[in-house]
Amino acid sequence: MIYTCLRFIAKPFLHFLFRIEITGIEHVPKDGPVIIAANHISAYDPIVLASVIKRKIHFLAKKELFSNRFSHWLFSQLYAIPVDRYSGIVIKPVRHSLRVIRSGNAFAIFPEGTRCKNRQTVQPKKGVAFFAMKTGAPVLPIAFVLAKKGRLRTIKVIIGKPIFLSDYTITNYFTVAQMIMNQIKSLTNEGK
Repeated sequence: MIYTCLRFIAKPFLHFLFRIEITGIEHVPKDGPVIIAANHISAYDPIVLASVIKRKIHFLAKKELFSNRFSHWLFSQLYAIPVDRYSGIVIKPVRHSLRVIRSGNAFAIFPEGTRCKNRQTVQPKKGVAFFAMKTGAPVLPIAFVLAKKGRLRTIKVIIGKPIFLSDYTITNYFTVAQMIMNQIKSLTNEGK
């Protein structure tokens, strides 16, 4: 309920701040498990994803967002899964994420693990590959491209075709993560 309400509010808010251009929306599976892998250029990225994709999306989110009772309740209602990026102990969020995907839900992850501004490149973490290889869910690559013309800012959301890892013989997490990130970069270049 909260997710749907905030999604309804977020759309006009985002359109007030940005012009949003979407390409490839037909590639989003209407149901079944899917892992959404996107580059992370701003704090708005999860909100943009939730407003563009009609399915409810579960996100990994840094535990700092759950710092008080209200924010913990709110982010839980928004299907965010807290993860401590610095402790190295990720068993609970990983198990939760695997259950979410195996239950046929949409799950979003930013392979870089942090925001990367100004076309900065960061080696992707192996998480996206781990979830895809453990669940067999397709990976939906998405690129965000921020363009500015005068005072008008545009967020381009470029959605690629799903990647089915069963089509590949790669078994190394880092290699798979890099292949997925390369696909996202390729979409980013299309949006320039």
